[in-house]
Amino acid sequence: MNIRKVRSFYRFCKILPLFLLLLSLTGCGNPAAKLESSGNIPAQTEDAADGAQENQAAEKLNREVPADTAGDSGRIAATVIKVVDGDTFDARFADGSVERVRLILIDTPETKHPRIGEQPFGKEASDFTAKLLTGKKVELELDVQERDQYGRILAYAYVGGKMVNKLLLEKGLARVAVFPPNTKYVDEFREIQDEARKKGIGIWSIENYVKEDGFQSGGDKGQTGEDGRRPSGEKSCQNPTIKGNINSRGEKIYHLPGGRYYDVTKAEEWFCTEEEAMKAGYRKSKQ
Repeated sequence: MNIRKVRSFYRFCKILPLFLLLLSLTGCGNPAAKLESSGNIPAQTEDAADGAQENQAAEKLNREVPADTAGDSGRIAATVIKVVDGDTFDARFADGSVERVRLILIDTPETKHPRIGEQPFGKEASDFTAKLLTGKKVELELDVQERDQYGRILAYAYVGGKMVNKLLLEKGLARVAVFPPNTKYVDEFREIQDEARKKGIGIWSIENYVKEDGFQSGGDKGQTGEDGRRPSGEKSCQNPTIKGNINSRGEKIYHLPGGRYYDVTKAEEWFCTEEEAMKAGYRKSKQ
């Protein structure tokens, strides 16, 4: 064997560890770490963020409702941890998950809507539900559709053997709101509502406040839309079909017929053209 070659290889082996050490100190081996330390990681675009949020909503929509049942009733057991308003609350389930629950077949006046604020008897309904449910164990009965377009669980809630949806109607703190296919108790609910109307209690104590499709806001401002929200003004056509909706973050989004969430979206404003919707500050749904 050539002695000169052996010596050259020996020197190379001694230098190699030093070379690798210098390479790691310069950061050449980890471009991502260098970008992170310099603060130059590209920011997520607004469209990408919106797309991610809508994808999260879609995931919620398709997620199975926790299946732990209470006894032989087939209802789902949960504990209420927070009341959002009269017809909405957050609950923790046996698997540890926390879900938002929307009471179905009823609608209470708004208390925290980003545009219309608080409506008459909204606080009373919210306070009633908070006092009745906060920290309590409840049982949830589902209907045909398990979730709405926001991923909330749709349910009839029971506490102490009594249905909360009915109690709110009896106290005059809610109206019947029918959104098929969840119509299991619609006839019974309407009878309870008629009794509250005859007594003139709660929301029925204000003349012309309760409408077929919501609550009248602000006196003579015109008929309200679904969930008590006022439709937009003068239209360029007789039958507008584009739905404008304001989500929980205050974002204005319009939905076109045939869109993924069109049928389940509650219209706060109606538009004849996309141009009208954009002029009113709405953006097109990405789904």
